[in-house]
Amino acid sequence: MEIQIRMMTAASKAIAFKKQNPMAIDEEAFQHIANYIQQSRIKDETIKRAMIAAAGKAFKIAHDNPDVSEKEQLKKFVEQIPIILEGIEENY
Repeated sequence: MEIQIRMMTAASKAIAFKKQNPMAIDEEAFQHIANYIQQSRIKDETIKRAMIAAAGKAFKIAHDNPDVSEKEQLKKFVEQIPIILEGIEENY
């Protein structure tokens, strides 16, 4: 459960970052999330990977759906959590 909560936090931060910085590129969002992870002192590597993957997916959703509310963007993201987790488990 902790991993999903951390993923939601990262997704929310990525979506908010995109809203505040509409011209931002992926790398800027990843740096923003990486800074958050470092400040939060998260040690678990799986959680870190999940958060970065979540931020990437959420940033893409926000980029592809700029006219949709943040709440709706997060809702679209939540549907992707099982797929993201499955991908992480397969690759590590």
